[in-house]
Amino acid sequence: MAQCSGRNRAAVVFAALSASGGAFLAFYICKRVRELRSQKFPDRIANAISNEHLAVLAKSSNVSLRQSAEQMLLDRILEKGSFQEVISGCSSRDENELYRACSVLCVVLKSVNFSIPLPIGQVSHLLTSCLQKSLDRQDHFDVLSKDSVFPVKIQRMTLATICDFMSDSVPNKDVLIGTCPDIISTCIRLVNESSNKEVLRYSVLLLFQFAGLNTFVEGCPLGTTRSVRESGAVPALAKRIITFHREHIMQRITLQTIVILIGSVDDSKPFCSEIATPMVLMPTISSCSSDDVELSFWALALIQDFVIHDLCTDEMTSMSHLVKDFLEILKTREGVFKSFVLKIMSALCLRRVAFLEELSDNKPFLITVCTALKDQNDLVINYAIRFLKVMLQHGPGIIKKLLDLEDNVLLDGLCHVSKEGQKENKLLLTELLTDLVSVEKLVLQIVQGGVMEIVKELARDEDDESLTFFSSAMLMDMAMVSDEIKVEMNNCCVLPTIFRWIQSAKSEKVSVFGAKALVMFHLIDDSMNFTVRSDGHMTHISGSGVELIDSKNFPLKMFRVECLLSQNVCPLCIKIRTSPTSSSEGDVEFSIPALDALKTDNAGDVIIVTISGKCGAQYVRGLSKYINLSIGESDQLSGLAEGDVGVVIAIVGDDGRINTLKVVTATTEVTADVAIPYMTLFSHRTTKHILPEILAPLSETSEQLQLCCPLERRELEVLKVLLCLEGYMDSFTQSPTSVSNLLSAIVSFTDHSTEDEQRIIESVLGILTVMAVFDSGRDLLISLDTHDHLVAFLSILLETIQQSSESSSNNRNDVFEADQVAVPPNVAAIISSLPPRPQSRAEPRSSLRSSDSTDSAIEDRGRHTSSSISALPVIPEAGSEMAGGDGAGPVHLQSLSSLVDEVIASVTGEARDAAPINEGETLTEAILEAAVICLTKIVSREARNNSAQSRLLLTHLDESGTVLMLWSCLLTVRKKHRNLLLPLVTTMTTISETISLDTNDHHSSVGFDASNATRMLVLSNDHLEILNFNWTFESVRATVSISRDLISSSAPCQPKGWFYQMELVTDGLIQLGWVNDKCVYQPRKGNGVGDDYDSYSIDGIRKKKWHGPVATQTEGNGYGETWNAGDIVTCLFDRHGSISYLLNDKDLGIAFSGVDMDQRWFPACSVCTDQRARFNFGNDPIRFAESIPDGFVPIADASSDGSRHQQPHSKQQETSALEAERKDPEKEELSGVAGGACDRPNRRGERLPVQGAPIVPSSPPSLYFEVYVRPYTPRPLRVGFSIIDAKDRITVMISNNAIMLPDRSRKQLPVQPLAVVGCGYVAATHSVFFTIDGEVVELLFSFSHTTKSRPVTPCLSSRRTRVNWGQEEFKYKMTDVEEYMNGAISHCQRSSSLCQPVRG
Repeated sequence: MAQCSGRNRAAVVFAALSASGGAFLAFYICKRVRELRSQKFPDRIANAISNEHLAVLAKSSNVSLRQSAEQMLLDRILEKGSFQEVISGCSSRDENELYRACSVLCVVLKSVNFSIPLPIGQVSHLLTSCLQKSLDRQDHFDVLSKDSVFPVKIQRMTLATICDFMSDSVPNKDVLIGTCPDIISTCIRLVNESSNKEVLRYSVLLLFQFAGLNTFVEGCPLGTTRSVRESGAVPALAKRIITFHREHIMQRITLQTIVILIGSVDDSKPFCSEIATPMVLMPTISSCSSDDVELSFWALALIQDFVIHDLCTDEMTSMSHLVKDFLEILKTREGVFKSFVLKIMSALCLRRVAFLEELSDNKPFLITVCTALKDQNDLVINYAIRFLKVMLQHGPGIIKKLLDLEDNVLLDGLCHVSKEGQKENKLLLTELLTDLVSVEKLVLQIVQGGVMEIVKELARDEDDESLTFFSSAMLMDMAMVSDEIKVEMNNCCVLPTIFRWIQSAKSEKVSVFGAKALVMFHLIDDSMNFTVRSDGHMTHISGSGVELIDSKNFPLKMFRVECLLSQNVCPLCIKIRTSPTSSSEGDVEFSIPALDALKTDNAGDVIIVTISGKCGAQYVRGLSKYINLSIGESDQLSGLAEGDVGVVIAIVGDDGRINTLKVVTATTEVTADVAIPYMTLFSHRTTKHILPEILAPLSETSEQLQLCCPLERRELEVLKVLLCLEGYMDSFTQSPTSVSNLLSAIVSFTDHSTEDEQRIIESVLGILTVMAVFDSGRDLLISLDTHDHLVAFLSILLETIQQSSESSSNNRNDVFEADQVAVPPNVAAIISSLPPRPQSRAEPRSSLRSSDSTDSAIEDRGRHTSSSISALPVIPEAGSEMAGGDGAGPVHLQSLSSLVDEVIASVTGEARDAAPINEGETLTEAILEAAVICLTKIVSREARNNSAQSRLLLTHLDESGTVLMLWSCLLTVRKKHRNLLLPLVTTMTTISETISLDTNDHHSSVGFDASNATRMLVLSNDHLEILNFNWTFESVRATVSISRDLISSSAPCQPKGWFYQMELVTDGLIQLGWVNDKCVYQPRKGNGVGDDYDSYSIDGIRKKKWHGPVATQTEGNGYGETWNAGDIVTCLFDRHGSISYLLNDKDLGIAFSGVDMDQRWFPACSVCTDQRARFNFGNDPIRFAESIPDGFVPIADASSDGSRHQQPHSKQQETSALEAERKDPEKEELSGVAGGACDRPNRRGERLPVQGAPIVPSSPPSLYFEVYVRPYTPRPLRVGFSIIDAKDRITVMISNNAIMLPDRSRKQLPVQPLAVVGCGYVAATHSVFFTIDGEVVELLFSFSHTTKSRPVTPCLSSRRTRVNWGQEEFKYKMTDVEEYMNGAISHCQRSSSLCQPVRG
């Protein structure tokens, strides 16, 4: 019962609980009881351990116990309620509570065996928040800890946790930056303010990771690298370099971070300037030589940034250990470290010349750098070449020190680069060699040191045209220096390389350079010497680069030397057919296979024969089969006795036969010497190796060859160069068929000719021009009517140019306008700062010149003349504009377009659109220039002969309307092709000399002596302007000289000195000075005024003075300043033998002193290719007269007796002279009727309406030209117009400062240094008018109406007259100049076409 009641009570209780809703609780209690009963014993023990005890166990030294305790603590912390308390504690304003919570959070995050119950972004925010609160305690905490290092502990924990949390996890870093962008500024603040090294380490590590991340997230749109940089990390980190000086890892990280940040910006100089202090520099320099290679790398990288921006360079160069440390790096470290050192040293040498000079005395360092040229790392080689290039730019002294290094280490290293280097390094090598050979007096040492091996090695790379081009140009430049150098080059067997260039080079320029070098080798004033010694047993052959000792005992020995092609002496095999006998009777039969196979290609080989004793004498008859022995020579050798020795030296001729040079016999021992001129050897080689390939196709006479030229342009250009040698020219002119085949290219020209055909025509015209300067060539050209072919060719060509101009006029106004671009100021500054390349006579500067800017410079210079009468103005070109001031005006970039494109692209990141360039138009103008110059040379040379044939030729050209055709050409190209104007004017003026006055042809004005000018030079008609169109270095001297004879003690007024002036039309290489009678020009060798001891000169391109052979010039020959087109150079020679110069109005000082005044000294000048200049010997107004020292007079005032030319000194004397001429019937008869035919003796002018002033005709004249007249010229001058193929002409007579008009009335010329008389033809009225200094004479003179249908051409009585055909601005001001120009062109074309029947 009792038990039952107990159950009932339980049931009642359970029911009550259920009724009250406690059933669920009861169920949970029962479940928990069952769990506790089932739980294992170890778990119950763990739950019984308190957190405090676990904390103690976590610090145990037992690893397993410690890890278990930490894991239990982490499990308890990560329980939901516990971890929430940790998160809340991180936001507490109680510093102690925050520290505990932060500590727990950091422990949890650093554990690897857990899963974070929070998003990464929230964790990042908690850590950053704790870090920032530790910095500003007063603002974030109400309760502060009593521990003063409490914030440091928080910083250390949080930074360490962040570093571990982000380690090698880019996503975590992105989240951290995105959610907490202030972390960057916080780290920088800690780097600046913290003194705790651990905090500093972690802060620097974080900045390092952020700097290298460079990601763009929502919180950091500029990128992490830029944010770190712009937040001030660079100066903050720089201050810590000294802090981490002994800690290699941290110092490396600091330097690496700085370099990354600096390198991430385009302009790093502001950042480098901010940190470039001794406190940063000293530890960084020290770290460069650290054993920690990574630390050394980043230290060198930072030093490089400093040096590039010229920061702390003075401090660096003053460090005594710098060079020593860097030298050790070059010797022991890997390639990248060597590259850094070489870059740094290059920049230091570039910035500090004193350091460079000090370094140039450090032989170990220089030897190590030269050794680096053989490094396996191409980058090291690259920077070694750059370093050496910087060294070479500082003068011959340093170049000499480098060449004198032991074991020839420099050239040996460069030779290795030429063989094994990459293409880029080879190109750098070419620049280095250019600087190396720029010092002429060291070229011989360089050649002897082995530079020719480098040149030949570069020439073998035929696939790279740039390398072969350089090697050929460099060889030519070196050959120009001296004959001694050319001899050394021949000893290096350079001729096969030259032949390969000429015959098979891909680049036409390379072939041409090879031909030019070959011409210079022909002109060596030296001989190849051979010495042969023989005693019958031993034979010793020596000579120019040749050495052989042969000890074979044989009665007949033969050797062959392939002169110039190789330096080998080859013994020849002799096959004996019958053995020699002991007696002297009988002949030995033998054969020499090498000589049996001898061909004409072997021309120039030297054959050496030694014969000994009676046995040897038996070979003489058989030897005669191979060698052309004279009877005496054969008897001499046949008479050898026992013990006698004979030597024969012979050469293979052009016909393949062997001709003796010397035969010597002696007893016991013989010595034979022979000297073979280099010209002979080179002629043999060239005649058989080069010329046959070129001339063979030209000598054919098939009909097909009459339609076109059978040669390619490369072959034609080579032929043009070789024909500069008179021997080759004479051989060439002996084949009229060859010349006719060349002319076929011109005859077949049409306006539809292809570009290749036009290029061939240009080369053909060049050959004809060279022929025209030789008498034999010019005679052949005239006999083939070349002048008529040229005139017809020019007519077609001119029509093509005019049609092209008309078609392009709708698109642009000027041919150069499309190639103009407004260059940004920074780009213009870069261009202007580019150093000029040393001028090479092998590569003229004309391609780097803009004709537009040249003429504008001349015009601008003319406005600043000091003379009372300014120079004649130049017609400005349409669209031409000079950039002035600091702004970026239009810059003419005709030939520098590619350079500007590169500069603009590098500065702005954009490439400018290339303007369309009409290559055909440029080519056509080049052909036009070649044709005009060819015609000029034919005409001017023939005019100087003054023979009946010459006069007949000029008359024929005049009647065929050549002047009108050339006039049309001149007016067409007057703006675009300024250098063509001089030959055009010269030819027109020469042909226009159709009036004979039967007076002495002597011209009293001082000018250049045409008989003294070198062949290729073009002289203006007044002999005051010169132009060189050829590749040679052309020279000329004046007709007047000065000497001690001009200084007379009895004369009342003695000049202190003399002077003349040169106006630069172009800005290339020109040597200006004085020569005496002994001076010899050598244009094909590149020697001109100043290049021997009988002349003195300066040039403003290289800024040097010259006196003596180029190879002997000293380091101290620098002089003057750079001159440019438009400058006026005044050359002064005082009575004491001192020569000085003025550049415009600036005194350049004395260039030479102690000049021998017992010699006669002539003004002289030498000009390079495409260079042009005009001279004033006192005939024209003096420029910058106020700068010329008192007592100096123009050279024109010098005469044999030291007096000046006598001129009337007053107006009364001038009037008396004119009246005397009027009253003198003989003079009047001499003047005659100045115009009209014999049947019209009394031509009177029809007076124009006069309204108070002279009236210009209402419309521009059809033709107009002006002549420049100097006062009191004793020879009369007649100018005007004449009817072609008729005897009717209208002219005026100019004499003694007066002008006689066609009606015999006279006008007085203005009293001034230069008067201008103009002649105009009006086609509408078929009449002529005249002007004086731009003012129209009021009379209009008409031709007969019967000649109205005939063309009118200008006529002169002297070709030594300066005529303005329209190439300059007229003194006579027309209402519309362009209208006149266009009308004159049309009139000339129409009139010229009427002369075609005459021409035919």
